Amino acid sequence: MLSCFNDRGFGVLEVVVVAGIIVIGLLPLVALVMQSVTSSQVNKNKLIAVMLAQEGIELVRNRRDSNWQNSVSWAEMTANPVAANGLKGDGNYRVENNSGVISFADVTGVSDANARLIIDGDGVYRHSGAGEQTPFYRLMEAGNSASCLESECLIATSTVQWQERGGTKNYSITVEMYDWR
Repeated sequence: MLSCFNDRGFGVLEVVVVAGIIVIGLLPLVALVMQSVTSSQVNKNKLIAVMLAQEGIELVRNRRDSNWQNSVSWAEMTANPVAANGLKGDGNYRVENNSGVISFADVTGVSDANARLIIDGDGVYRHSGAGEQTPFYRLMEAGNSASCLESECLIATSTVQWQERGGTKNYSITVEMYDWR
């Protein structure tokens, strides 16, 4: 004869213990997934910032190189930065490529509203025009430095700033450009 104790199902206490073990086992997995998603977003923003900073430097180099091709002297480029062939030689500004035309505009600093970048429908980051605002701001700084021993040298720094996880992040690239023609 079988005992009636063998016919019983799981008790409430047993179910609670098993559920607790499962939850405790899944918590590290959930934490790992959340950390992975956060790290992915941080890395994405850092990569975008690096590319935007490099683009700023390349736009200034492009202006310098196209002026050389058009026989514009270094002195002419830096004397009148707002001219069509000008190369901003001193101060803070934004730079962008608008349909093949590289333009410069003064800004007061990296957090200036005019330094903010938008992304247009084609996925291109720019300072002006229609599009969705991004968390990124880009500032170009130019000037001479003691490290430039020659007068035909320009120190250019491209800084990208963005807000992330309650803090301000920055990424900068600095290059020395010479009139090596």
